[in-house]
Parts: sequence; structure tokens; C-alpha cells
Amino acid sequence: MIFAKVLAPDDWPVWRELRLRALADSPWAFGSTLAEVLARDTEEHWRAGVSAPMVSFVVETADGPAGMARLMFSEQAGVQPELISVWVAPEARRTGASRALIAACVDHLAAHHPMTRLRLAVVETNLPARRLYESCGFGVIGRNPDDDTELLMERRAAPMDQESVELPTELVARYRAVDREHVGTPTLDTPAHLDRLTELIGREGMRTPIDLAFTEEFATIDGNHRIAVARRLGLATVPVHLTRRAEHPRPDHGRDMDPADLRVLEAALAPSPTHAPDRAGRGTGIVA
Repeated sequence: MIFAKVLAPDDWPVWRELRLRALADSPWAFGSTLAEVLARDTEEHWRAGVSAPMVSFVVETADGPAGMARLMFSEQAGVQPELISVWVAPEARRTGASRALIAACVDHLAAHHPMTRLRLAVVETNLPARRLYESCGFGVIGRNPDDDTELLMERRAAPMDQESVELPTELVARYRAVDREHVGTPTLDTPAHLDRLTELIGREGMRTPIDLAFTEEFATIDGNHRIAVARRLGLATVPVHLTRRAEHPRPDHGRDMDPADLRVLEAALAPSPTHAPDRAGRGTGIVA
């Protein structure tokens, strides 16, 4: 059985063991080296790593602890939480452990900090990690300004098991912040990125749904590059993760809601008989 959980400060020996294994296995993936960490190998140091404002997670298999991750929160207002220190032991990869670990982090954020977004940095050439994050709903937003070898990826704080709905491409496109065919981003080679996305989505389909959050007055989307590619490919519909959002504050990229679109969105968000809660109150939809 595979499951993930939050670590308490008294669990610091578990974190220490995983952290040292990770640094020995994948030194290129972390900002600290094994030697640097061993130089401060004290209980105080390790307790700090699993104490607020950090929230630390471990994934376990039948053989014991097999992976780790942390949510890092800033005490400075307006700074997004980050997913950091992600590592899964080689023997637990491709078993579902990695996805269970990421899901625990995302679900925790959704429960305790809804209406936020989660950011991570990943080495551009680390294709297995990028595919994992994409399958968990993260999308590339640009290069890491602090490290040109890394890409920044984000997703909204919403449960990982939410199913997507198919919506008309042109409806979704009405709520994009910009048309990426004409407006690039300073942190990414937009034309090249669009070409790569076009090839990938044309071959495998759109695996990462577009996020559309709406009120009766406006809507926003996360997925301007993906919607541009959908229009390139002539896709009639796109997969969307649909949620309601707070009326205030209205972000600058919010687009006025069309009344006809509102009716479509409300109908798409309404529960269908096949996804009604069962007698125990649990949803009966498919869990990813």
C-alpha cells in the first residue's frame, strides 16, 4: 500500500534519512550538497526542516519511507507557496508513489490555503519530473529568473482528484489574459514553446487541463499557451478544471463574463446523477 502523510517535528529522523539519500542519489537536483548538509547534521537543523513555516511530507510503501517533499510558505504577504525538496527513491519510482506524494501536497494546500497557486522549479532537461508534474496539473509559466537551467511551473490549489470537463475551445479562449500567438513572455521563448506544445498535444492530446475560475461577473484561465495550441490544432473542445472563485479582489487579467457562457459554466459545474455522493457522503467519480 502506498500513502503519503505530513511529518511532525518529532519525525525529523525520517526526514534526515530521506534527505541524505536524496542528496547522494540526485545531487544535481538540490541547492545544497551532501557535504554541506552533513556539516550541520544536528537535531536542531533537522527539526527546523519539518517545522513551520515548512510543511513536510513523506510517502511510504510496504518497505517504509520512500520519498519526500515540502511546501514552503513565506511570511511575506503576496508570496506564493512553493513545492520544494521533491525526491522519490529509485525503487519506488513508477509505482504511483510520486503521484501520491504530489497529491498529498496539493490536497493539503487546497484544504488549508484555497484561492492560492503552487509553484515549483524543475530542471528543464529532467523530462521524467516534468511529465510527472504535468500529469499532476502543473503548467510551465516561464524560466526561473534565478537559474536559467530551470523552468517554473504552477497549478492552482484544488484537489488532485477533481475530474475535468470538456468545454468549447472558443468559450475558454474568451477568458485568456493574452493571445500567446501574438504576445510572448519575457521568461520563455514563446514561439519555440508553442511549437513544442503543438507537437506534444497533437501527438498525445491535452493531458493537462486548463484551469478556468469564474464568478457571475468575470472569469480567469490558467493555460494561455495551451489554448493557443488548441486553436492552432482546430480542437473543438478542451479539458478544463472548473471552479468558482471569490468576487474580490478582481485580478487585472479577469475578463468580463458573457451571460450565455455563465449558463454553460454553471451547467458544467452542476453535479450529474452519475457523480452524486453515495450514502456515505463520498463522491463516486473516478479518482486519479
